[in-house]
Amino acid sequence: MSYTSLENLINIIPQKELANLTNDDRYTEEINENIVNSAAVYADELINAYLRNKYKLPLKTVPQLIVNLASDIAAFRLYTRRPSKMPEHIKERYDAAIKILTHIKKEEMLLDLPSEHPEAEI
Repeated sequence: MSYTSLENLINIIPQKELANLTNDDRYTEEINENIVNSAAVYADELINAYLRNKYKLPLKTVPQLIVNLASDIAAFRLYTRRPSKMPEHIKERYDAAIKILTHIKKEEMLLDLPSEHPEAEI
């Protein structure tokens, strides 16, 4: 199960823009779901790399914060296919996601998952 979805990405990137980012054929308005899934997998793997030593993976319950971070990371990844079109807010959201993941890794922030983080229960 991925932390993000096509629907989450459509909330960040307008559908027509998402079609442009995921297809190399300029004349189609269909979203290439394989490219979207690839970006989602990248986001999942990056998030898991930050969480690996702090939480038991895969997460049994995915907090909304993780869904949002995965969506921001996947959106950034999609825009890297067309770097000249990278909106500033997409870059800013990606940078913020990485900062939050760094805080989680350093335990300056904790996810609200006590069963996933048994040391917190002791």
